[in-house]
Amino acid sequence: MVRMDHGGRSAREEAMASPAPRNATRRAGPAGRRALLLLELATFLISGGSAMAQSPMQGLDSLPGARPIMRPDTDPYPFDAYQSIKTYMRDNLPQGWWAPDPFLQDGVFSVKVFVPDSWSGNPSGAMLRLCPPPDSHLWRRLKAIDLYPFYRHATWPYVTCRP
Repeated sequence: MVRMDHGGRSAREEAMASPAPRNATRRAGPAGRRALLLLELATFLISGGSAMAQSPMQGLDSLPGARPIMRPDTDPYPFDAYQSIKTYMRDNLPQGWWAPDPFLQDGVFSVKVFVPDSWSGNPSGAMLRLCPPPDSHLWRRLKAIDLYPFYRHATWPYVTCRP
């Protein structure tokens, strides 16, 4: 026997009409959670999966402004002389030696090389061994590099490296 409220709906009809609360899966037991998960999976599969699977694949060419316009005379990989010299010096300096960033002086890139006081020898002669080899990628864009040795609190005569 169904009891009618003054609103015209039975309590059972009211319960059936109200949406499930957000935490309904917490209230349901393991079997209820499993059933809800299977229901969501079936809905996903019936609807055809994701929207990406339904639409044809599009490349970046079809998107407006997605690919930058390159002029044919522009080099896509510009040469950064500062970074190239810095990387070369970092990779080729002996242990304990160091050099700050290169600087441009009178149109020639220059590097000040700090030689440790414990080292013995002619620092200007040692700079000759630090020059990049003739087949180095640096010589494709540079004509010369000046190396200034700084040894025992003094700047020694510089060496100009050329290909």
